[in-house]
Amino acid sequence: MPQNKSHHYVPQMYMRLFARAGDNRIGVFAIEREKFIPNAPIRGQACRDYFYGKDGLAERAFGRIEGPAARIFARAIAERQLPTTGSQEHEWLIFYLGMQHSRTLGAAEQHNEISEKAAKSVLRTKAELEGNQEVIDALARVKIRRSNAVSELVQYATIGASLLADLEFVLIDNSCTTPFIASDTPVVLHNRLYEDQDISVTGYANVGLQLFLPLGPKLALFGFDRAAYQVETNARGTIQLFDDAQVALINDLQWEAAQAALFSSASTSEREFLASALKWAKLRKRERTFFREEIVAQSESEVRTRHGSGAAPSTIKLDLSFVRCILTRPRTLRAWEVPPFRDADRVARVDRAFARLDMLNELREQ
Repeated sequence: MPQNKSHHYVPQMYMRLFARAGDNRIGVFAIEREKFIPNAPIRGQACRDYFYGKDGLAERAFGRIEGPAARIFARAIAERQLPTTGSQEHEWLIFYLGMQHSRTLGAAEQHNEISEKAAKSVLRTKAELEGNQEVIDALARVKIRRSNAVSELVQYATIGASLLADLEFVLIDNSCTTPFIASDTPVVLHNRLYEDQDISVTGYANVGLQLFLPLGPKLALFGFDRAAYQVETNARGTIQLFDDAQVALINDLQWEAAQAALFSSASTSEREFLASALKWAKLRKRERTFFREEIVAQSESEVRTRHGSGAAPSTIKLDLSFVRCILTRPRTLRAWEVPPFRDADRVARVDRAFARLDMLNELREQ
């Protein structure tokens, strides 16, 4: 009988941060059902059978990453300390954040969605040029999925996570009555500097990037571009939060990112979840990505197009009292522009690594 067929895309060790000491149950809010389960077993949450394949290799690899991350989180909770920048523990933290961001069901669905939009755009353009209305009509009924969406994302995150290494990380200490919640997509990226743009602004290397990861009801990890923001901390180097409205705003990031479920302590009020569910029923995105295509040149034998794609912009105005933008608010970017990079040379090195990875994958397929 196959072992370990239930693969967690949010680790059990992470979900335990929201459980009582020694307990393996947490509060779970099922978004579509609008139902709060106050004592749900952790082992049954954020998992799918053979989500990473049947050979067990990915599960074992993730286990090796989760061990150091669990120790980092335990120390953060007990001592309110994070690894020193440049240390081996800091590297493990960065690696974990990249892996967790890429390995979820939500990330896979987003990857599938953008791939489907891109493929359909190419087919639609070709059919329109050929006057093939039958193909155009059929596209609405076609569903296109990548066969290895999660594997592709994790491969790229193995390299791309290094682009998060220059972010500064601090802890947010929650002294409010409102607890932090998490979701089945717990690592959330935002960009306060580039809010109100109609393009993707949360690439790992973009100027103004922010990263949030709740570490239980009373603590959260906050990463930010230190050249874009000034963050107010106390004598211990942490952010002390006393405003419930600010906690609710950070929780909104989890509501926006969640695929199907939200996680909390078992003592969280169902009434709080239902009130937020009412608000987010209209705000949650039906499409998580955008894709644009424009014909830039056309002849009898050739059509040249350009594409723009990425994660749909956030609807949240993340006006946090402890964060101040120190860069001038940028102009509205045009449809085909992207926010600047924090370090263009580092991005170029990573791009070359991606190119080598693509070449190896092509050789494997031959």
